[in-house]
Amino acid sequence: MNMKQLVKYIPVFLSLLLLVSCMPPQEQKEVTPAIKHNYIILLDLSDRLIVQDNQPERDKELIKFLYTQFEERVRNNLYLRSRDEIRVVIAHQRGADLQNEVYEDSLYINMENIPAVLRRKKEEERHNTFFNNVDKLYDQAVFSNNPKAYYGADIWKYFYEDLKVDYVTDSLTQNYLFLFTDGYPIVGKDLTKLQGVNQEYPDLKIVLIEAAPRDKDLEWDRVNDLWEEWFRSMKIKDYEFVKRMALSKEKDLLQAMLADS
Repeated sequence: MNMKQLVKYIPVFLSLLLLVSCMPPQEQKEVTPAIKHNYIILLDLSDRLIVQDNQPERDKELIKFLYTQFEERVRNNLYLRSRDEIRVVIAHQRGADLQNEVYEDSLYINMENIPAVLRRKKEEERHNTFFNNVDKLYDQAVFSNNPKAYYGADIWKYFYEDLKVDYVTDSLTQNYLFLFTDGYPIVGKDLTKLQGVNQEYPDLKIVLIEAAPRDKDLEWDRVNDLWEEWFRSMKIKDYEFVKRMALSKEKDLLQAMLADS
């Protein structure tokens, strides 16, 4: 194209530039972050492990089931959008020779801390490591066949000191706490085990699972009343009490609860 032809097209180029400059700016679509699901699994590793038949195996199966639900949630968010996390925490128990911090570190996964390129690639490795560490924890937790060798698990201490750290407060997070216990929070006649914690968790969903009430004198009703009063003091409204039953039924209940969120 010679200079004469180029000059001929200059008005056309100028018109196109003017047209582009007059176009309204394109609206940037705001990408809403995915809902974060924070799964906290709190373990009572007291004498319930040996008093109740096959309790360690039942606990492990249910914990692993919760992990598969966590994995499914991550996949549904296409790995990259997932902000979910899952952690196992151990209620303090006097006399137990457990390295709580070591196990809790090994049983904690936060998808936001995992590089994007490794989220799908390392899924199987994370799965196997989590399952193996759950097995190791329960192998060590059963340290005696004598119920008197175990002290009660201090569930109150976790709510008082540690829950506020594990609980996520932003409005795009759904917090779940799965409490594995026989349902009896009181050791002997010590009523202070469920004293107030001076903290509120209005958006926390609690599932007390594997409860094993003694069938006498409506004892389970009284225990339920105690938990309910304590939860209400923390402004917790969403809670379920799940008695020991067929594991398949408990899994169905858990899956239904998680599907509603």
